[in-house]
Formats: sequence, structure tokens, C-alpha cells
Amino acid sequence: MAEHNEIGKIGENIARTFLVKHGFYVLDINYRTKYGEIDIIAKKDNVLRFVEVKSVKVRDFIHLNTLAVKPEDNLTRDKWSKLVISCETYLHHKSISHETKYQIDLACVYVNTESRQGKVVLMENVSRG
Repeated sequence: MAEHNEIGKIGENIARTFLVKHGFYVLDINYRTKYGEIDIIAKKDNVLRFVEVKSVKVRDFIHLNTLAVKPEDNLTRDKWSKLVISCETYLHHKSISHETKYQIDLACVYVNTESRQGKVVLMENVSRG
């Protein structure tokens, strides 16, 4: 497995654990559509959450604000468009009511590969302009 794929899988596991610890109920993971994949689908406070996980490898958690590339930088306009379509596809395929509140969240995961630990910054109800 390529290193970036391994970092991604580690990041998804860290994000899922973080979400559960913070009161999210995980409904589905790695939901695939022909447009792409939704990393985590969860529910909290009666709101359906589509959680995109973006991970980066770090040496420590002290200098996160000085990183040249942050996890959220990896959510490109093209990836955002595919994510939105995938969310709409999920809602349709699961016959979820139009009254259901939902949002897209971004879990930014900083992965220390030596310690196998991570830090999560959850950006809730993100939009891409």
C-alpha cells in the first residue's frame, strides 16, 4: 500500500474514534458511489453528517499552524463537487426524507506515523465557494 493511502486509512480510523468520543453515531464508512466515496456518514444532534477526512503526516503536534500543506488544502474544488454529488446520491439511494437536516463536515487529521497517534480538527458544516 502506498504511504499516502496508509496515512489516509490511519487518519480515517483516528477520525472515526474521535467522532464516536464526541457523541457521533457512525452509520456508514467508505460509502462508494460512481462519483467518489464518502469517508464517514454519522449522526449527531439529529443531523446527518457527511464527514470527509483529510490527513497529513506530521513529526509532532506543536507546529501545526506552520505546515506548508494543511489537510483542508487537499479538498480541491473537483473533490468537493464529487463529494456533494455523492452525498446527494446517498440521500436518494437510502430514501432519506427531504426534511432530514444534513451537512458536510471536514475532519482534518494530523498523523504522527512514528507514534501512530493523531490530532483531529473538525470543521463543521463546511462549504466550498
